Amino acid sequence: MTAVAERAGRTAPRRLARRPRAALRTVHVLLAVAWTGASLVMLVLPVAVLLRGGDAGFAVAVMGTVGNGMIPFLAVGTVLSGAALGLGTAWGLFRYRWVVAKTVLALAVIVSSVALTTGWVDAAAAGDRSVLPLLVAASVLHQVMLLGATVLSVEKPGGRLSRQRLTGNRMVA
Repeated sequence: MTAVAERAGRTAPRRLARRPRAALRTVHVLLAVAWTGASLVMLVLPVAVLLRGGDAGFAVAVMGTVGNGMIPFLAVGTVLSGAALGLGTAWGLFRYRWVVAKTVLALAVIVSSVALTTGWVDAAAAGDRSVLPLLVAASVLHQVMLLGATVLSVEKPGGRLSRQRLTGNRMVA
């Protein structure tokens, strides 16, 4: 137990050992990179159809496979491995602003993908080309959010959240 935890009357949180932590971090980074890459595919394909014109059948089929098959697995894996890292390291889940912001960005991409992109891909598969610009716009937004999460991971801005904000208690100076 750490001295601070002993004084506070609680046990120190369990931390992952070095090797499991490194393995989990590697899995997390690989999943995040794959998710960003698959999201980029979801941007390139509708842009190619809009620029090239003609039949969108193959591109829409690939968008369906990537958007409805691969991305959900990669997104959920990224969020779960990130949560495991937060719980198993000193970063925590709600201790630092950058971790919270990164989680919010990831969840925003997931929710917008489920709520909007899936339906638009289905509409494009049914022959509705009017949704292609919407798919492009959503994919650009997803790329911005995922790349923003990457920058947050590297730069770690914003510092630690105060205990006062986390608990809602007022501290008297």
